[in-house]
Amino acid sequence: MLETRVRIEKSVSRSGLHMRISTYFTISRDCSKVPSRVLDKARTKPTYAKGEAYDALVEIPPEAFLVAIDLRRNPRKRVKGDIAVYSPTGTAVFKAVYRKLKIRIVECYIDSRQAYSMIKCIVDLLKLPVKRYGLSRCKS
Repeated sequence: MLETRVRIEKSVSRSGLHMRISTYFTISRDCSKVPSRVLDKARTKPTYAKGEAYDALVEIPPEAFLVAIDLRRNPRKRVKGDIAVYSPTGTAVFKAVYRKLKIRIVECYIDSRQAYSMIKCIVDLLKLPVKRYGLSRCKS
């Protein structure tokens, strides 16, 4: 079992216009959520005034992938964010950005079919609206 540090945050600005949500979950190869164990949790300062944030030490089960998500909402109610997927050994599988209802992969270490199936699984679990996927950085 591998241990990894992740940030868990849910905070809102004083005006309520800005918001930040950071979380994680673990998935298996067949797109089902796998329970993970939190070994240690330390309270940290949140980005915005209202809310809370933690740095957690998470134990990743074997044959599961850790998905770390960081989403931010601006005053125009537009959501931007980052999605990172890590393998059971702790290496990055791919990193993607979410902007304007599009997901674009920035770094990719697997082929495009596997990356598409994983990102589609993550989007379905999160219920994020997506118009288009950019997989050009992946191996074909």
